[in-house]
Amino acid sequence: MRERRGFTLVELLVVIAIIGVLVALLLPAIQAARESARRMHCVNQLKQLGLASLNHESVHGHLPSSGWGWRWQGDPNLGYGKKQPGGWAYNLLEYLEQGSIRNIGRGTPVVVSYSRDDPRLRMVTTPIVGFNCPARRPAELYPLTRNSYLAENLKSCNTRFDCEVARSDYQINSGNRRAGETTGPGSYDAAETFSWGRFEDANEMSGISYARSEIRLAQITDGTSTTMLVGEKYLNPDRYLDGRDLADDQNTLLGMDRDVNGFTGTGSDNNDNESYPPQQDRPGLILTGYEFGSAHPGIFNIVYCDGSTSSISFDIDELAFFLLGGRNDGERGSTLP
Repeated sequence: MRERRGFTLVELLVVIAIIGVLVALLLPAIQAARESARRMHCVNQLKQLGLASLNHESVHGHLPSSGWGWRWQGDPNLGYGKKQPGGWAYNLLEYLEQGSIRNIGRGTPVVVSYSRDDPRLRMVTTPIVGFNCPARRPAELYPLTRNSYLAENLKSCNTRFDCEVARSDYQINSGNRRAGETTGPGSYDAAETFSWGRFEDANEMSGISYARSEIRLAQITDGTSTTMLVGEKYLNPDRYLDGRDLADDQNTLLGMDRDVNGFTGTGSDNNDNESYPPQQDRPGLILTGYEFGSAHPGIFNIVYCDGSTSSISFDIDELAFFLLGGRNDGERGSTLP
């Protein structure tokens, strides 16, 4: 009679246990490899934003402006610079192979309405590849929930219509002397006489892009290789998707706002400087909304004004980081201890 051979229950359990141990050993390595890939993807996107900004400066004579304020979206009929209400991301679309989005509505007068048929809705309701870090969230549409309508020139995107918008995980460097933010004028006509306060004087603003800015590379006297251009922004992970974070309740293309403009600190004339150190995304941690940061463990990524990229530790010296935000402090942030 032939003898039957097979595994005993004990042997099977031992094999399963060994497989479990091997999986447990491999899982951290797999996760580390995935995070490395996500970080590199994010760095490459920042590199593209840096190159697009340099191309913008070469063509228009200045780095991208941050428009008129958070109640304004881009207008393809108003070119670039001080007359353009849209923000820095809107101004870079042409140099990111996204000109079809920027040119929506070109040649047609802007009619401010609440109509669902407004063709410009496609501008803010189209996901924009290159503005979302894969470590945090994909390039999808997210709900407008905090404001009744999106912009003075795009009221058709509003909470009543359940409008969804594209969002950004990146902020441009607006400096280390925070002047706050502005809604901008209440209409196109009002823009002619609107008082812009500190934004009118480039000597009052230390960053690369802010409301109606036209900063040239030659004005970055601290050095383009040691002055931050664009970096990842801090977000509360509890608010990644619902549009209720102070730095994430608008959309990618709007004028100057904490959604897309960050500061390394809030300096003042009496040298009472408060730094905004970068922060890793942390559930429940609510900040001002102007801070840089990321979902990456230990670091966040930036691109400098010369187009080079770097991963900055969250443990960076606060003064060194503060100075990275200023284009003309007379000191180079990266040379400090």
